[in-house]
Amino acid sequence: MRPIIGLVVVIICSLYSAPYIAEAAPMGVPLAGVAHRANLHYSWLASERAVQLNGPGLVLVIRPGANLYDVNDHVEVAAIPPVYGANDIYVSAAVAKRIVQLASQAWLGFSQAQEDIARSEAATGNTTVIPELQGNIVLHVQPLKGQEALLITGEAPPLVPVRITLLATLSSDIPNVLLSRNDITSSPAGTFQAIVPIASDYFRSSFIHVLATSVPGVTSASAQILVDAPNAGVVVPAEVQPGGIW
Repeated sequence: MRPIIGLVVVIICSLYSAPYIAEAAPMGVPLAGVAHRANLHYSWLASERAVQLNGPGLVLVIRPGANLYDVNDHVEVAAIPPVYGANDIYVSAAVAKRIVQLASQAWLGFSQAQEDIARSEAATGNTTVIPELQGNIVLHVQPLKGQEALLITGEAPPLVPVRITLLATLSSDIPNVLLSRNDITSSPAGTFQAIVPIASDYFRSSFIHVLATSVPGVTSASAQILVDAPNAGVVVPAEVQPGGIW
């Protein structure tokens, strides 16, 4: 009888502990570890509640709970959405493998370009020392009066590429939507300016998030703005209803 009672106790204990075992199961692969293995710069986009990974010619934006993630100028799909936990975003093994693959391709292209420059310099006898870039981006965003566009200005290290990315938050139930990516270059004085249309987010009182990113070593910046009418606060006589009785 005692062996049977012991077996029953084991079964009951296993049933009660099953939910806790399921909760303790790994959530996936931590994105910080993936970034380290892929040699990508890891940064939080606070306004987006997302993580950005960037390397030479590669920018990825990954959001918890969203199956879609941005890879440069296109979107890829994760079969299992990332989840947030332990102050990081956890992705599936397949997504982690894909990120490492993309990073490998980007770094390979960068290495080949560096080798081509070295061969060219060796052939011509010229040598160029390219210093490692360091610095921060300072971003200023305001609506452009009379247009469905934003006036974006800022500061960055001189003569570096700056990518302006616009994302729209249309609803709390809908993942952020990629509106556009726009590549510009900072001036020799370290300033930049661009007029960027907000198309296709003309939905009043929705949010547009503006991200400014550059090469590794340059810290990115972000801003958020509320979509309003192009001429908000302007009273147009033609829109005023006439008084009196008709």
